Amino acid sequence: HTRYWRDWSSDVCSSDLVAMSQFLPLTRDDIAPLVALSDATGFFKPLELEALDEVLTDCLDSADDLAGQEAWVLWEDGKRTGFVHYAPAPMTVGTWHVYWLVVDAGLQGKGRGRLLMNWAEQRVKGKEGRALFVETSGTERYLPTRRFYEKIGYDQQGVLREFYAPGDDMVVYRKGL
Repeated sequence: HTRYWRDWSSDVCSSDLVAMSQFLPLTRDDIAPLVALSDATGFFKPLELEALDEVLTDCLDSADDLAGQEAWVLWEDGKRTGFVHYAPAPMTVGTWHVYWLVVDAGLQGKGRGRLLMNWAEQRVKGKEGRALFVETSGTERYLPTRRFYEKIGYDQQGVLREFYAPGDDMVVYRKGL
């Protein structure tokens, strides 16, 4: 597998963020640890974790319904610290969707989410992507998540009322590339 290195210290202002981070493409050996990392955040329901396992497996099997999808794992000091999974939106021109962005619970708020999103944005731009969409919950618990997307330049595009469950809206964000 190709290994990617970049010095992100000039892009991300955080005293805790290491100067060098390693991005590696998803492998089968990553799936169980990434599901566990996601579970440890306390944000995902068991059904969502099952779906994540399936999505990551499909990503490696090149599932036709998400052709072109990618998942990248952020490694620091020999540990998986986060990952991002995204794919072109079917039946669109240059529109992509981030399906999963997860950072180790103990490292959240220290620049890794921005690092992963910046990585995804650059990869999508390189594939002639023109816009990246992300969706998240509208509950109070996800307020920091929504603020994060707004802070890194994503604009709220809409709210689908009670999409996930009664009282749990879907909030959709977009960033032009």
